[in-house]
Amino acid sequence: MSFTFDLIINPIVLLLAGVFGIVIGYVISKARLAKAHSRIMKLESDLLHSNEETLEAQGAYVALEARVQDQSIPVIPMKISGKDSSKEKATHNK
Repeated sequence: MSFTFDLIINPIVLLLAGVFGIVIGYVISKARLAKAHSRIMKLESDLLHSNEETLEAQGAYVALEARVQDQSIPVIPMKISGKDSSKEKATHNK
């Protein structure tokens, strides 16, 4: 006795399986694209927020630097050579 396995492929079932596979693949790829797009949007938002914080810090630094430069700091000039002091003494003595 010999056992044989007869496989009968129904073309309608095969067509439905193909269409179902295509639809499932399309849905999965759309979900992956949506997830990737949302991740990209979140990363762009984080990047813009980070840049905004950096610009605010730079603006505060520039304002602080301008405020320090505007302060009038009394400076006493120093004489570098002795010739200047002798000329100054001569003009004071006259």
